[in-house]
Formats: sequence, structure tokens, C-alpha cells
Amino acid sequence: MEKHFKEAVKIFIWFMIGACFFTVCLHYIYNEFQEMHRYDSPEGPAVKVIYEEAGWFPFDILKGE
Repeated sequence: MEKHFKEAVKIFIWFMIGACFFTVCLHYIYNEFQEMHRYDSPEGPAVKVIYEEAGWFPFDILKGE
């Protein structure tokens, strides 16, 4: 019984270490992509996009609009 408990604790600790490592890696990847400036103003002959609010979005679909 004691051996099984020690193995379970060891597996849990390794799982937590792996989860923390995975979370830190995701954080660094996220920061790297934030610095790419994907949303800079377009240069040259670009088409301007107009933003329209969705309003009552689910109900407009049901009405066929």
C-alpha cells in the first residue's frame, strides 16, 4: 500500500512539473506572437475594411437576413 502511494505521489509531482513547463512554454510562444505586429496599418494600395456591429446576431440568422 505504501509503495503504491509513493508511486502515485511521484506521478502526480511529475505531472505538475510537466504541466507547469507546458504552461510556461505557451506563455513564451504567446508573447512571441504578440510582438509580430500583425495588425499594423496596411501600406500601399490596400482595401479599407468597414466594421459593422452584429446587432441581434442569432435572431438575424433565423429571419434569413
